[in-house]
Amino acid sequence: MTITEIESQEFEQSVEQWIFDAVKNGATTFEQLIKLLPSVDPIIAFKALQKLQPSLPIPKSTSCTLINSALWKQPKLTHARHQESLPPPHPLDYDWRFTDSTVEYLLQKCAEVTPLHGTIVLLGTPSLLHVGTESSYQRDTVLLEANPIMTSCLSNTVLGSQIVECDLLRDALPNISAEAVVMDPPWYPEHVQSFLWDACQLCQMDGHILVSLPPIGTRPSIEREWQETLTWANQLGLQLIHLEELSLSYLAPLFERNVFRVTGVHCVPQDWRRGNLAIFARRDSTNVPRPIVASPEKGWLEVNLSSVRIRVRPWIDSEFADPSLISVTPNDVLTSVSRRDPRRQLADVWTSGNRIFSCQGGGILWHVLDAISRDRSPHKAVEAFIGRALQPREISLVSNAIEQALDIISLERKENLLFGDYWSSTNFTFAAS
Repeated sequence: MTITEIESQEFEQSVEQWIFDAVKNGATTFEQLIKLLPSVDPIIAFKALQKLQPSLPIPKSTSCTLINSALWKQPKLTHARHQESLPPPHPLDYDWRFTDSTVEYLLQKCAEVTPLHGTIVLLGTPSLLHVGTESSYQRDTVLLEANPIMTSCLSNTVLGSQIVECDLLRDALPNISAEAVVMDPPWYPEHVQSFLWDACQLCQMDGHILVSLPPIGTRPSIEREWQETLTWANQLGLQLIHLEELSLSYLAPLFERNVFRVTGVHCVPQDWRRGNLAIFARRDSTNVPRPIVASPEKGWLEVNLSSVRIRVRPWIDSEFADPSLISVTPNDVLTSVSRRDPRRQLADVWTSGNRIFSCQGGGILWHVLDAISRDRSPHKAVEAFIGRALQPREISLVSNAIEQALDIISLERKENLLFGDYWSSTNFTFAAS
């Protein structure tokens, strides 16, 4: 969706007003300020704060402290219990996970609108599955999830639940009739509309659909998007029952915290991002066609290396090409999580820490990474891929790629520990032979 110039100007003015109001309400540190804003990106808020400093209704010394507090190093963060067995979020999935309190709150809301042993379908909400399958919950939960790494991980750790690998944008939906559906789509209009259509196919008449939606501080076009969502929901036969603003909270994933770190905005609350909860009831059956959603970032291949997820863009041929990682941005971290960032097109390799690289030999690199994950020789894996022995120069290039990959894995594992993330992992030992 294109954001108009008028929307951008009005949003900028709104952010400045929200900051003024937060300061008037007693915010004296950047962390306090962010918590009083309606889920405004901390980098946007920091830039606006710098611009507004001379006109803030507080003493200069206080405004300096407010700005400087954003630059303070943040202490080690705590991890969420409901995330422990999940693979780390990857930026290409637009994957933010709910906090523990939000997981419990959403499941409580579901229990209020479903009978004992009723069925609840989870769309894009894997963090709800563990609590939803506990015997004390007394509801049947079914998760629909597109990523095979996620479904494989959950199948090994969650017993007695139904997990269906399903691309919610295009795959055929399973034959399920649920009293409630909980959905957390990527916060873009076409994804919201597609998930709502899916939810209607899975939800019984007079059942309830609980949706996480972006609040007004997310971006300039949110008010228009919300009206379009309501119009679409009405076309699907849905009735808005309740809207709670900023009632859902998320954990900032590593890829987002790395963005804050490299841009110098350190003191950001772990749960700064919040969402609105909209609850719809399905009142009518309609024959609205399924939305067609383009997915330009589809098809990446992925390997999970000691809780570090690395994706490689698909390649064309099987000839040898240099598998070395090529830097395309300072510090190798993409300083944005927005899909509108044009630098996304530069990435041939993308890590769960939001590091992006160009690579001439993506196919060779993929076999290097896959061999590392399987504790096998990357050199032999590459030789099997190209169907011949490696030449001396090619051996050197593969060795360089191995060293680069191991350095990234080590670095992002340390970052996970630094930020208190304890993701499911497959430890490996590797001899570079």
